[in-house]
Amino acid sequence: MRAAGINPYVKSNVLNTVLEEVPDKLLYHYTDQKGLLGIIKSKEIWATHHQCLNDTQEFLYAKELVRKELKKRTSANDDNRALLETMSSALDGPGNEDVNLYVASFSEEPDSLSQWRAYGGASSGFALGFQCERLILPEAFALTRCIYQPEKQSEVVDAIVSDVLDRLKKGSLLNPEQIVRVMLLFELHAFALILKHPKFAEEREWRIVSRVMMDDAQAFPIEDATRLEFRVGKSMLIPYRCISVKDGSGGFLLKKVIVGPNPNREQAHRSVRSLLNSRTDTKAVEAQSSYIPYRNW
Repeated sequence: MRAAGINPYVKSNVLNTVLEEVPDKLLYHYTDQKGLLGIIKSKEIWATHHQCLNDTQEFLYAKELVRKELKKRTSANDDNRALLETMSSALDGPGNEDVNLYVASFSEEPDSLSQWRAYGGASSGFALGFQCERLILPEAFALTRCIYQPEKQSEVVDAIVSDVLDRLKKGSLLNPEQIVRVMLLFELHAFALILKHPKFAEEREWRIVSRVMMDDAQAFPIEDATRLEFRVGKSMLIPYRCISVKDGSGGFLLKKVIVGPNPNREQAHRSVRSLLNSRTDTKAVEAQSSYIPYRNW
């Protein structure tokens, strides 16, 4: 598993600790029937453009955390006041949310009521358990635990601002104001989608997150290492990237399938077992059923 592609220039121990953490248990990707079939056949999951996620305010939440840290430092008459004010103005500029970031979500919870409600489909959902500590990701992606605790979020945001300022001090730059704007946004993009509101803490989420991708910039070719694709949405086309869920030897990392609440519980379990048995690379995958007393049919 590689994290360096998200931000290879991070110097802070706090930030590197966040990027380098490795899960010590199976992580579960919740999906519906179509997703289950597609993932098993392709051995890929889809990382969706962040602007097409269910919670469209996530990036704004992270930006406000940074804004509060900058305001606190400015109010304390920090020696870097001018640069801090430049950083703050960078957050007000256009395009801070209009970037191309891609996200695929996992949970430590194998049988979560909130996840069944969100991703289970009309009457059948599945939680796919992957051995993610062995996952080999493309250079532009990293698997990172989401941070919900306000004190930990403050620590990360403080480290982001400090890291930018420290790197500026190490060299004589002709245009420090412009550089500090770029550096701040670069690091904000690397961490914004893992700083989540505390009310979502029960999800215990990990995310595969990309760095900014140049999908719509005419001056750059579309990066195709992960294959940019599109699917039909309710009001627009939804961009996504295909992420292989294999280890370094090409082995499929799916280890368990949880069949969600279902009106035909036994039959649903049998059909999943048959699906797994029909393929050489999934015969050893465990299948079990959810016992959550939830009905949406």
